[in-house]
Amino acid sequence: MILTVDTFAWVEILRGSPTGSRASDALREAEACLTPAVVLAEVASVCLRNGMPDEGLSRSLREIRGASEIIPIDDLIAISAAHCAEELRRSARKFNLPAPGLADGLVLASCRSARSRLLTGDPHFQACRETLWLS
Repeated sequence: MILTVDTFAWVEILRGSPTGSRASDALREAEACLTPAVVLAEVASVCLRNGMPDEGLSRSLREIRGASEIIPIDDLIAISAAHCAEELRRSARKFNLPAPGLADGLVLASCRSARSRLLTGDPHFQACRETLWLS
């Protein structure tokens, strides 16, 4: 199975939480591991808000790059992300969730472009057929 790993999963892995341990197990079992480029910025933002110094941020991003292939944002993914973001907003309204951002649309579009499963615990993706649920 090919896995696309979202911000939720990477943050849990970096925290060393039980959910992160399950995510790490899934990565070890996957035939390939992918990370959308936008996830690097989101992980850095979460870690910075939690007080991680820049050296730690760089180390964490190197760890992600070493464990996965980074999916760049090309024209097809950018266009697909706009559609995916709208799909996720409609789903969020159904489940009474706050509106997701464009980054979630980029993650879903990247996952679909790679024809992979999405490793996540983010409730914005709960209705997506690609989701491999962690929570």
